Amino acid sequence: MFIFIFISLGGVQSALKTSAASLATNPTLAFIEISLCFGFGLATAIFFSYRISGGALNPAVNFGLLVAGAMDPITMVAYTVSQCIGATAACGAVAAIFPGKFAGANQVFPGITVTQAFFLELILTFGLVITVLFLAVEKSKITFFAPMMIGIYVFIAHLLAIPYTNTSINPARSLGASIITGTWDNHWIFWVAPLCGGAIAGLVYRFYKIVGYETLNAGQDADHVV
Repeated sequence: MFIFIFISLGGVQSALKTSAASLATNPTLAFIEISLCFGFGLATAIFFSYRISGGALNPAVNFGLLVAGAMDPITMVAYTVSQCIGATAACGAVAAIFPGKFAGANQVFPGITVTQAFFLELILTFGLVITVLFLAVEKSKITFFAPMMIGIYVFIAHLLAIPYTNTSINPARSLGASIITGTWDNHWIFWVAPLCGGAIAGLVYRFYKIVGYETLNAGQDADHVV
């Protein structure tokens, strides 16, 4: 968790520095740099932690896996506490090591309502957790590629939401940044919305398993024509 958040929010600081001259008029390049750091930082962290914890780096994903029946409550709590500690430590390290004001806190920016921000975070987290469930939890011939696809999804999610909420979809990341910056306005959104999104994804996954979705495309992992 520490490495993922350090790379991601360190990327925020670097992007803001290198794009400072054009940030006010054209922040697109900075947003792309930040999104890349989050997406590929996450993919890398999942790849090297997959055999230790399954690449668990997000409390909303933990909760989604709990609802889906893929994680027990004790593991969920232990992982969530560890993720919050790791994220906070990483945010502190970024604030101490990188020059300039720490800019990683999530917030509802002007131009978007609290309700819009809530559903934006909920839907993006739903997409993240459903991706984890069907690519990483559900074993298939493409499971080995799950970390990269999850990272690509997070990259896209950040491109979508940075201008509106700084993109959370990860309560531990939001908590760590708020502790370091003291920014708590609308902080509840960055817990409740991702957890709701994760829970809905878990329920959708359960539904597909109950109806036997595998029979809809039988033999999809076969080495021969079915």
